[in-house]
Amino acid sequence: MARGRVNEDTERYKTEAFEKLKRMFGEKEVEIEWDVAKGSGDAFNRKLYCPRLDLAVGPFNIDGHIEKNNERINQAVSRRRILLEDLFTRSETDLGNFEDFLAERNKNPRCFLAIELENSGSRKHMLGDVANASILGAIGIVVPLNEKRLRAFRKIREYIVFATKVGKLKASFNNVILLNRENFMNVISRQSRTLEKNLNIATHS
Repeated sequence: MARGRVNEDTERYKTEAFEKLKRMFGEKEVEIEWDVAKGSGDAFNRKLYCPRLDLAVGPFNIDGHIEKNNERINQAVSRRRILLEDLFTRSETDLGNFEDFLAERNKNPRCFLAIELENSGSRKHMLGDVANASILGAIGIVVPLNEKRLRAFRKIREYIVFATKVGKLKASFNNVILLNRENFMNVISRQSRTLEKNLNIATHS
């Protein structure tokens, strides 16, 4: 696929996911191309490397009230267990037990869900996507947008697991779910429809 068409595909997919996530979480809780230092009231500012996430879902942890924000994010994890388990069961790599996975989540994240989409980057760039999703989200989600990238991410995951197993790396990135593009979109579409249906029932009851 030519670079222009790759970029168009990425932007189209990102926009569709953004709209579905907004329907699920509300407009104030979803950001696209999120600058993690924008509006920062804590030490995570322009003096540090500040990546941009393709998509981010709140609650957010940017105003310096870390304990309060982390409690709100923990509450989001509890409220959204059905969504998280739906995503978890469709992971392209073995993440073990769901409860153990939740226990391994980032305890001081920048946001609830950190989502990276990948369509054309180098393997170094792809490893950076995994790191950013893990470091910035309580739960990280990486979605390769083509089969070649999906295969590469599987190998990156195997590399990280091997490095951890042989003691070259402490346990890392265990809060990241790797999903193919169809499964990620299907899950958020289904969850969005279910939420809207429940809201309609509540409104008319």
